[in-house]
This record gives sequence, C-alpha cells and structure tokens, in this order.
Amino acid sequence: MINLQSVRNDTTHDQRLLDCRADVEPALHQIIRDAQQKGWAPAEVAMAIADAADDYILLLASRKATSH
Repeated sequence: MINLQSVRNDTTHDQRLLDCRADVEPALHQIIRDAQQKGWAPAEVAMAIADAADDYILLLASRKATSH
C-alpha cells in the first residue's frame, strides 16, 4: 500500500525545490553573464558553479552529521 502522507511530503518538498530554483535562477544567470564578460567560457562557468555547489552540499552534510 502507498503511504499517502509520504507522497504529499515529497510533493511539498519537490515544490519547495522548484520555488527555490525559480527565486535563485535569475541571480545564477547574472553570475554566468558576469563571468562570461570577464572572458570565461559558458562551460567553464557552469563547471565552476557546479563544483562550488557540490562543495557547499558536502559542507552542509558534514555540519548535519556532526550536529547529531
């Protein structure tokens, strides 16, 4: 049997992620444009952002692990 409560929570979580992305994405595009004006290639900018985001996720995960 499907746990409807968990489905609703996932949907809410998914929607929050979509809403957050909608808020953050314009600033991200501005960062990309600014970096391109400084001579960085789009792929370089995308990789740098992804790498920095990955590092931040790892930092958050380590903070959460040490707080338990």
